[in-house]
Amino acid sequence: MSKFPKLKIRRPCAYPAEEIRDFEQVKYFLFSYGPNTIVIVEGKVVNSYQELIQIAIQDRYKDKEFLEVMLESVIGGG
Repeated sequence: MSKFPKLKIRRPCAYPAEEIRDFEQVKYFLFSYGPNTIVIVEGKVVNSYQELIQIAIQDRYKDKEFLEVMLESVIGGG
């Protein structure tokens, strides 16, 4: 597997608000929050580690040091 960028993970209203993780570290961590959390990578909703890899291998991201990741909580209501 080629060298992937690190991930700069931001969680609004959480602690820590931002952390940096190696790409391989997030294989299970990033998608374990459940159905009420949306993972957004470089502005695109990502539903699996395979989708994350598909973004990371794109030419426009190959020389980036970090990919921007946002974890957004979905709050249902009525």
